[in-house]
Amino acid sequence: MTISLTGRYELNETNLSGKSYLNNKPISNKIKQIKDRILQDYLIPLFSKQWKILKENVYFLNEMQKKLNYYYSIYKLDELLIYIQLLKVFNILIEKYKLLEDIEEKNNGKRDKNEIISMVFRTSMIQLLPEYEIYNSILGKPKRELNQKYHDNIIYDIKLMLVQENTSYQKIKNYLLANYKKE
Repeated sequence: MTISLTGRYELNETNLSGKSYLNNKPISNKIKQIKDRILQDYLIPLFSKQWKILKENVYFLNEMQKKLNYYYSIYKLDELLIYIQLLKVFNILIEKYKLLEDIEEKNNGKRDKNEIISMVFRTSMIQLLPEYEIYNSILGKPKRELNQKYHDNIIYDIKLMLVQENTSYQKIKNYLLANYKKE
């Protein structure tokens, strides 16, 4: 607690050394980066209805949740729990949007004309690991009837890129198309 120029007492969480008075642990700049990324990659696209961006960024949710859980274990900030829950909400919203897209696609005449009755089952979407989802969305899903398989070196590269700071779907896409399009 300090006295400001106005004569009022003010509670400052940090001092010039960057250490918190509240729990004697410095607040990491990495937390601020994650908060900024949540704002840029999820909140702004959600409110501006940029679903394509949200669907591309869904692959990074798990990694950000892991980081937030790690920082929560160190700093015990309730704010981090809110961000963890917010990421869970984004995941559910994106999953529901994908399900809605699938239903709309089926209802807009893209189903089999010989089909007499169509039934819609509401289930959770089955999701692959993020590296496989990204592989499928950029390079296409390997065709079993042609005995195609996932390339382990591509999956490995995607895994590495997923844990890097400031990685985006577009960066991964550009890298894969530049290095693996011929395979």
